[in-house]
Amino acid sequence: MTKNSLKWQHVALASVLCGASAFAQAQEATVFAGGMNARNDDNAHTYAWGFDYRQALSKHFATSFTWLNEGHVPDHHRDGFAVQVWAHQPLFDRRFDVAVGVGPYHYYDTVQGSRGRRYEDDHGWGAMFSVAATWYFESRWYVQARANYVQSPSSVNSVTYLLGVGYQLEKPSSPGPLSGGSKPGLPTGDVLTVMAGLSVVNSLDSQNAAAEAIEYRHGFGPWFDGTVSLINEGHSDIGSRQGAAAQVWIKDDFFDDRFSLGLGFGPYVTWNKYKENRAAGGAQNVVAGLLTMSAAYRFADHWVGRISWNRVVTGYDRDSDIFLAGVGYKF
Repeated sequence: MTKNSLKWQHVALASVLCGASAFAQAQEATVFAGGMNARNDDNAHTYAWGFDYRQALSKHFATSFTWLNEGHVPDHHRDGFAVQVWAHQPLFDRRFDVAVGVGPYHYYDTVQGSRGRRYEDDHGWGAMFSVAATWYFESRWYVQARANYVQSPSSVNSVTYLLGVGYQLEKPSSPGPLSGGSKPGLPTGDVLTVMAGLSVVNSLDSQNAAAEAIEYRHGFGPWFDGTVSLINEGHSDIGSRQGAAAQVWIKDDFFDDRFSLGLGFGPYVTWNKYKENRAAGGAQNVVAGLLTMSAAYRFADHWVGRISWNRVVTGYDRDSDIFLAGVGYKF
C-alpha cells in the first residue's frame, strides 16, 4: 500500500469520525447560497453554497455538520466540510437567535498542477469560524444569515457570506431553536437499490460521464447501516473507473420514520483505464476512500427512493463526485 493511500485513509477516517456525532441526530437542516472572497493577493471573488445539519446539545449550545462549496477562483476549486460547536442566544420570545461557532474544516481543493500535470487534488485541514443570525417562523421554517471565515496554513484563507432557508426536522414545542436530543428511529432492514446519475472528475475541466450503481443496505439498529455497492463511474475524456465499495453509515429518521439522512464512509476498491493525458496521472487497481451523503424516502411499504452524493477520495489526483438517484426494494 502506498504512502499516499495511507495518508488519505487516515485523513478520511478522521473526517468521518468528526462528522458522525453531528450528523447522527440532526434536528435542523439548512441550505444556503452567497459569495466568497479569497484572502490572497488577488482577493478573488466567486459564488458559494452549502448545507448544514444541526443538533441541539442544550438551551445555549449546539453542534453541526456543514458542507461548503467555495466556488472557483484562479487555481482553486475548493469545497469541504466542518464540524462545529455553537454557542447561541435566543431573543424576542425565542423567535430570533444569534450564534457563534468554531470547528475543524477538512477541504478538497483542485489546484494548478506541478511535475507536468495540469491539476492536482489537494486535501488538508483548517479551521472554520462562523457567526449566524436566524429568524424562526410560527411554522417549522426559518431563515438564516451566516458568515464563515476559513483559515488554513496550507491553502487559501476565505470569507463566505450566505443567506439560507431551513426546516426543523423535529417539531419544536414552541417556535424557536430546539433544545434537546432526538428520539431513535427504526432499523433500516434490508434494501436493494438500483441507481443512475453522473460522475464528475475533480479536475480543472470537470470531465463527466454517465454513472450507475447497485447497493445492498442492511440496518444495524436505529443509528447504523452497512452497505456493499458496485459502482460504474462511466467513461470520461480522461478514462474510466469502476469499483466495489463497503461502507459503514450513521443515520437518523424523521417524519414517522419515512425520511432518512445518512453519512457513510468506507474503502472503494477500483480498477482504472486511463487515456494518454497528462492531466490523469494515476495508478491502476488501487483502494480509494468513498464518503457519501444520502437521503431516502419510503413512499410505500417495500419501496424506497434514494439520492446520494459520493466523494471518491484518492491519493493520486483522481478524486471525483458521483451523483446518483434510484429506487430500492425493502425486504
